[in-house]
Amino acid sequence: MSVTKLELMSKEEFEIYKKKMYEEYAKVLAENLLIPYEEALARAEDQIDTVWNEDIKKGKNYGYNVINGNNDHVGRIWVFVNHSSKKAFIYDIRIFPKYQKKGFAKGALKKLEETLKKEKVKFIELNVFGNNKVAYNLYKNLGFGETHINLMKGFQKQRVITLPRYLKFLESFFLKSGYRIVAIEMRKKL
Repeated sequence: MSVTKLELMSKEEFEIYKKKMYEEYAKVLAENLLIPYEEALARAEDQIDTVWNEDIKKGKNYGYNVINGNNDHVGRIWVFVNHSSKKAFIYDIRIFPKYQKKGFAKGALKKLEETLKKEKVKFIELNVFGNNKVAYNLYKNLGFGETHINLMKGFQKQRVITLPRYLKFLESFFLKSGYRIVAIEMRKKL
């Protein structure tokens, strides 16, 4: 079975989706940044609302339902499109648990690329958490390349380093020094 379409969410659906993301994103932040859930939830709400409000000034946010061949809603995608710079940024892609590992994420991303090409978008960007090897490998297989690696060290006083792709050779030095990869920024040219 494959993804047959991306269906644009209604404004009401997107607001419900955005609110669900607070908790989902907070869990991921707590795990990756090693912070208490309450702090992660506050950060998640602040980050999502800040991104949402800033992006509205620069372009448009789109929420899509991912639909399979049986017309089942199998996941969702949140993408921001800046039409003037011809760039899109994927903030979230989720395939519901019972549909995972069946090719729906790959199909959804391919459908999204088709949609964005029609809108004259030239680049798609996204971030993937360092511990999410499945997503990282999916993006690599779809042609995304690393642009930056974000590393972190410490718990109370966290130190974060962002390495651009041309300094990737320093990654092993920082890993040996106690840093760990928390996020990888990726980009694909359409």
